[in-house]
Amino acid sequence: MKRSIIVADAGPLIALAKLEQLELLHEIFSEVHVPETVYLEVTHHQARDDAQLLTSFIKASAELHPVLENSFVEELSQSLDDGEVQALALAQSLECGVLMDEARGRKIADYYEISVVGMLGVLLQAKQLGLIESVKPLIYQLQKANYRLSTGLVSKVLSLAKE
Repeated sequence: MKRSIIVADAGPLIALAKLEQLELLHEIFSEVHVPETVYLEVTHHQARDDAQLLTSFIKASAELHPVLENSFVEELSQSLDDGEVQALALAQSLECGVLMDEARGRKIADYYEISVVGMLGVLLQAKQLGLIESVKPLIYQLQKANYRLSTGLVSKVLSLAKE
């Protein structure tokens, strides 16, 4: 099975760091790309444990990309934050998918036919590949940490995971 390339946005990176499951990205995807804007967003508070984990992970296991400036970026800047704009622009440039949970960003990705996977999709894939035993405790940890997840989507993922 050919593993895909992914561009990561901040939210799922932070969530995976909080779960101490960043290595799942390297196990599921052949390449992980991170825009510099996203890197700065997730690592600027080095006093936080997750920021230190993210710094180490990105330096060791991801490809960092400079800020893109083009008409696509200008267009998206009207409605998204800089990290999401850069993640979508890089995904479009690399012709690959994007790891993103923010609803508006996902909607724009769909519009531009950029494939999207979210945090729960990563956990589901990890379970299906035998990388984790269960998604339920990880979802619970995310909810406890106030990570926004739709109840319907959580139910669907738990059903697909047979949990």
